[in-house]
Amino acid sequence: MKDGKKYKQLIESLGNEYFFYSHNLGGDYLYMSPSVETVLGYSVEEAKLGLVKHMTDSKLNKKTVETLKKSATGERQKTFQLELYAKNGSIKVIELTESPIYDKKGKLLSVEGVAHDITTRMQHEKTIEQQNKMLKQQTEELEKTIADLKQTQLELIHSEKMRALGNLIAGIAHEINTPIGAINASVDNISKSLDASMENIYKLFTSLSEKDLVIFLRIMKMIDRKKAPLSSKEKRRLKKEIKEKLNAANFEETITLTDHLIYLNLYEVVDDVIPLLDIDDPVFLLKSIKDIYSVRKNSENIRLAVEKASKVVFALKRFTHKEQEQFKEKANLIENIEMVLTLHHNRIKQGIDLVLDYDTIPLVNCYPDELVQVWTNLISNAIQAMNNKGTLSVKVKNLAERVQISISDTGCGIPKENLKKIFEPFFTTKKAGEGTGIGLDLVFKIVEKHQATIDVESKIDEGTTFTVTLPVN
Repeated sequence: MKDGKKYKQLIESLGNEYFFYSHNLGGDYLYMSPSVETVLGYSVEEAKLGLVKHMTDSKLNKKTVETLKKSATGERQKTFQLELYAKNGSIKVIELTESPIYDKKGKLLSVEGVAHDITTRMQHEKTIEQQNKMLKQQTEELEKTIADLKQTQLELIHSEKMRALGNLIAGIAHEINTPIGAINASVDNISKSLDASMENIYKLFTSLSEKDLVIFLRIMKMIDRKKAPLSSKEKRRLKKEIKEKLNAANFEETITLTDHLIYLNLYEVVDDVIPLLDIDDPVFLLKSIKDIYSVRKNSENIRLAVEKASKVVFALKRFTHKEQEQFKEKANLIENIEMVLTLHHNRIKQGIDLVLDYDTIPLVNCYPDELVQVWTNLISNAIQAMNNKGTLSVKVKNLAERVQISISDTGCGIPKENLKKIFEPFFTTKKAGEGTGIGLDLVFKIVEKHQATIDVESKIDEGTTFTVTLPVN
């Protein structure tokens, strides 16, 4: 059959995800490419007996069969999906894209199709759906936590911990909304990319030459999937360099080609890619690759956003823990401090340089939730002293039997006459309504409870350093 010969080499060059077929109006297969055995495990002769008998009893297949029945009297559906049993018993999700073949008089002769194994893609989409459900659950947990906090705030109006939380809550809401926005954008991008891929798939695998398809696969393999995001400055520089190279090679639509090459993380191997683009339609080829790669790239964005939301939710739940420990427990103080920094992240990122210097330290026998109040007060005071602009330094030193935590700011400093008063109950230099004067008193009591020490050094207009030294046991 001419059509079979025409596409035989083309389809076989696509690897183990595709096979081509052709059938007449009676449903008898006229041609089946050998790659069907790689995809489903059946020989060409077995597959020609009919793919329908290999269908599972799934909702997807029932829906597809009903749709095809409805379209039997009208225009045939061009793309549909089936769940098929492979010869080894596994289940494959196959997407079929068909095109009718007519004679010169417009009479329908046969139907040709490309079958694509999308099992892996469907698994990825299922993972994304699970991640979305997880985020929804975490969001509901956060909403419940915030609702609980509102009730607790009425009962604990004089609590320094709740006052600090009130200062943080707007920033926490922002930190949650940011990953939610990233996930919404990524899901939208995935949907658009899949739509674009489906629209172009038939053209991609029937119009391109064998040489073009080999180039397609080579470029796919050259993509570096672990590249860190580029800064705006780096993007501008790379765009200029790549555009100049494309111009020198006499390419058209250099702006579009440049954007695709940067999106696909091919900027470091662009000298190897440019010679491969000497084909009839390089823009179409790169766009097709971009649509496919976009699914993976946006899936990774969703994963990172879910991790960020989880981190904030976990930090908030730990911060709002109500029970006072009756017994000490072993705790990682660096994780303890990082949790507080997470809650303050929205304030810090607005104009504060954060400098962290951590030694490797042992677990410390302590009351972890009470120490959270210490770090919260000291870090919040440091940010306020700098008016949200300056350098916040957190150092953790291993002193063998002790651990020392220093929190420094480059703020206004504390006058000498006030240094001896700052730990006294209700002493504050803040304006009315901005502070209760019990924050540092609470810090001092918690430090004493741990048989630890707290020291302070300060210079006007240079900054302040609080140093807490805790015994390990």
